[in-house]
Amino acid sequence: MTAPPALERHEWGSAPELYGPRHDYRESLMLRRLLPALPGPSVLNAGAGAGSLTLRMADAGLSVTSVDASPAFVERLERRLAERHSGRSDLPVAVGDLETLDLPDAAFDGVACGEVLEHLDDDRAALGELARVLRTGGVLVATVPAGPERMDWVDAWAGHRRRYAPEALGALAWDAGFVDVRVTAWGFPLCGLYERMVYRPLLRRRLARPGAQGLGAAPAAARPLAAAVRALLEVDSLFIGRRPGYLGLIVEARRV
Repeated sequence: MTAPPALERHEWGSAPELYGPRHDYRESLMLRRLLPALPGPSVLNAGAGAGSLTLRMADAGLSVTSVDASPAFVERLERRLAERHSGRSDLPVAVGDLETLDLPDAAFDGVACGEVLEHLDDDRAALGELARVLRTGGVLVATVPAGPERMDWVDAWAGHRRRYAPEALGALAWDAGFVDVRVTAWGFPLCGLYERMVYRPLLRRRLARPGAQGLGAAPAAARPLAAAVRALLEVDSLFIGRRPGYLGLIVEARRV
């Protein structure tokens, strides 16, 4: 799992353009589960990152509160929301720690948490906080990387503390106070192929450059190709839940 000597650990928030076809596909999977299950319009994006999921939820008409540990990400998301949804006062963004959220009890109808828990020192405390801020009947949809045995240099670079097995992730959600917990595998076959054949080689080449942090936004000339790859990844939707061969996990749960 040790990163190669030439690679430096990624500083969270240092690459606010980070995005790609697999990221877009994963967020679409989250929204397909979150939107139909919401009992109301108030949602927390816990660990909002560059804010792409916040923007998609805002576009869908939801009232979205976004929290992230990175001031750089928070500042960028505030700008993007002002450009795209000027005049709306129901899209607050704040710097915050998911393990000790500065938010009231029972404030939200839903929580989205995409690829965040694996970065935290205390994922158990964070899930407890996400349960606390949900109203009765509120829903959680979260994604994490799968397979503890797969920890390697990419995880070290990304700052992952862990990867998850399905049973362990489900148990964490139950222990945090959630019910109707469902953990589903995703990422087979094309997302996994993209990871091995495109993402990892490209990341390694980029990081070999002095001062590089990682992958940024695709150049304009490459965007049609990225769109085509994104469309192809929808094939994986036919194989949701398949094990082995999965890349990540989605947990869906409800607060009582």
